[in-house]
Amino acid sequence: MILESTTCEMCILQKRETAAHLFLRCNFTKACWCSVGITYTSTRSVTSIFNAIRRRLQLPFFMEIIILMTWSIWTNRNDWTFNNSAPMIRDVTRKFVSDFRLVALHRVRTQMQSLMLDWVDSLG
Repeated sequence: MILESTTCEMCILQKRETAAHLFLRCNFTKACWCSVGITYTSTRSVTSIFNAIRRRLQLPFFMEIIILMTWSIWTNRNDWTFNNSAPMIRDVTRKFVSDFRLVALHRVRTQMQSLMLDWVDSLG
C-alpha cells in the first residue's frame, strides 16, 4: 500500500507521522492521554515520557495502560486512514476503557483485578 502522505492527519501540527509523534506528540493523542488522567512533557524522549508516566502513576499495571492506550490510538488512526471515520477523543477513550476492563476481568491475577477496576472506574 502506498500512502499519499507521511504527514499526521490527526492533528493540526501537520508533522511527519513517526511513532513518537503518533503516540505521544500529536496534539490529538496528547488529549487522548489526558482523557485518562495522564499528562507529560512531549519534548522528552519516548523512554523518558514512559518512565515519567510510570513514576507518576505508581501502579503495578502502568504498562497495561500504556499498551492499551497506544492500541486505542492506533486503531482510531487506522479507522481515520482506511475508513474515513473522523478521529474522536471520546472514541479512543471509550475503546481504552472497554479493553482495559476486559484485560482486568480476564487476563490478570485475581488480586490485581480490583485494583485495575478501581483505577478505571475512577476515570469517570
